[in-house]
Amino acid sequence: MADPITTVGLGALAAYLGKDGLEKLLGPTADYLGSGLKDFTQKRAEAVGRIFVSAQGKLGAKADTPGEVPPKVLKNVINEGSYASDPLAVEYFGGILASARTEGGRDDRSARLAKIVDSLSTYQLRAHFLIYATVRRLFIGKNLPFNMEGRPKMQFFVSLDDFANSMVFDANEKKQFVQLLNHIFFGLHGENLIEGHFQYGDKEAMVKVFAAAPDGGIVCQPSALGAELFLSAFGMADKHLDEIFLADFPELPDGVPNGFPEAMPTKV
Repeated sequence: MADPITTVGLGALAAYLGKDGLEKLLGPTADYLGSGLKDFTQKRAEAVGRIFVSAQGKLGAKADTPGEVPPKVLKNVINEGSYASDPLAVEYFGGILASARTEGGRDDRSARLAKIVDSLSTYQLRAHFLIYATVRRLFIGKNLPFNMEGRPKMQFFVSLDDFANSMVFDANEKKQFVQLLNHIFFGLHGENLIEGHFQYGDKEAMVKVFAAAPDGGIVCQPSALGAELFLSAFGMADKHLDEIFLADFPELPDGVPNGFPEAMPTKV
């Protein structure tokens, strides 16, 4: 079977951006695209098209400057992202693609980020986004550096109810709440997308780590890789981690809240 990257054609994807738009986005790497979608179903091709539209939107005026996406990044985004049905996953893959476009075309760090996004479940990806949106909202203007000294001070508490509501768990998912917490937080920690000590439980357990905990909840802190992945969702994976606190940060994706609304810092 042919490598899927060789069968994603300019003709099919041009319906989303136009041939000129594709060439602006990808640069010379557009030549790696073939002439058809022989190995792709219509839904996979549509998913790739949505990712490309997302990437173009995140590039903005940068699309008119010289640049190209490394072929390795393009391959991973197309192969992994073509199965993305969740709108937030499309935003991540689009941002990763936009981040990878540089003048020299050598920086292929985003290839690994695409693999990480593909490895995460829909639950883990949404929780990741909400965690870092919360970190940004709680600690913007606090002059905390996003380094090994600053990150532990960015620990926060979110109640179990606030977490469940922000995750939009339905009745069946709420019945599996503990299993989902295990899956989400051990998974994110295992991928180094959160770091340090995390804990969740009832109020009695939580007041031992956060005396002001009003109810049962979760305590966690961000990591460097987690912030890099969050920035990548906005096409900013090339930025310094401290730029997560920029005042003029890009708008959040539609339909995703600005973190956990009732979250509280535990150390600042």
